[in-house]
Amino acid sequence: MADRAQALDLLCQRVLSTREQIGDAWAHNADPETGKWNTVATGDWVEGHWIDMLRMTGELLDRPELIEEALRRTETVRYKLELDDMFRGHRFAYSAARLYGATGDENMRTLALAAAWAMRSSANKGNGAMPVGSQCQVLGAVEFADEVVKGALSRNTVCVDNVHPALILDWWAWKETGDETFLVGAERMHKVLENHFIRDDGSTIENIMFNWETGELIGEIPTLLGYADDSCWSRGQSWAIAGSLWAYEHTHNTHYLRTAKKLFDYWWNKVGADVPPWDFDDPSPDAPLDTSASAIVCSALARLAVLDPLPEEAKPFTDCLEPMLENLCKHLTPIDKHDDRPVGMLLDGCMNGRKKVAHKNELIWGDFYLMEALYCLEKKGLLS
Repeated sequence: MADRAQALDLLCQRVLSTREQIGDAWAHNADPETGKWNTVATGDWVEGHWIDMLRMTGELLDRPELIEEALRRTETVRYKLELDDMFRGHRFAYSAARLYGATGDENMRTLALAAAWAMRSSANKGNGAMPVGSQCQVLGAVEFADEVVKGALSRNTVCVDNVHPALILDWWAWKETGDETFLVGAERMHKVLENHFIRDDGSTIENIMFNWETGELIGEIPTLLGYADDSCWSRGQSWAIAGSLWAYEHTHNTHYLRTAKKLFDYWWNKVGADVPPWDFDDPSPDAPLDTSASAIVCSALARLAVLDPLPEEAKPFTDCLEPMLENLCKHLTPIDKHDDRPVGMLLDGCMNGRKKVAHKNELIWGDFYLMEALYCLEKKGLLS
């Protein structure tokens, strides 16, 4: 198994081989046997992830042309500012905001702030929840859609995800401008998470509908990505954990740490430091794993681990980071000396276990979150 430095180098090499294969396309998921990427023409919801992988690799390997490519690619998704899509948060936080931090390019700052304000304008008028949006870009929402999925793409629908994809631009914009509109907005979405999405045992509900005008509760939506309506989709749990830890990281308000603890305790009691199944309640002994879920949590823990000084109350979380990273890196190619696949593939990701879409594949966002965690630890400093 690779140590942290080796794992980070393997991921950088995977960026280079991916770039060579996909050209101007956008990587999404890769065949676990060959490493060949399945691409999406528009970038789907993961453009920002790939853009930031280019930036990190360019910095780590002293390849400025990769950072230039990241800047160019960011311009190609500028038009998505106008989409009613919760993933604008990830899209522009991981592209424009981070490129501004790395290069000082004022155009990137302006773009990131424009995206932050656009996201704020979509918040539920009644309760402040950040909705999915009617134009949410997710592979499967169109190609594999049924009527439930189509109905879920609206401003009335709120996902457990939304304390992460929809809020990380808020935290950046609040830090960048000091405007408390972003702080208050993020706090309101977290309150919705705490009041409606977290069950008594610490597991989470996937999707809930609220009237966008009034905030009135409409009801739960049957699961779209989990095993059953009353089960716990592991990547949803990881978004809730990571989003709560981001809130603590930026405010040092221990209320968010208590929320994160309830969520993380459920996770740890189920699988400890191991990679979780795609859904904690799938009874099959052969249930697909989801390394991307573990990587999301590791990334959030790594951000805490480099706080200086590290708050005492954060140590129970950061003490779990090393064993989680160790187990996660066991899924990174090469698995053994006979493995001739491209190096740096994070195997065993599950995009959609319910529909069996890329359910045992390398996932670009799994690669990204592991890379982000290792980059953060290597640099001993926070990303935006």
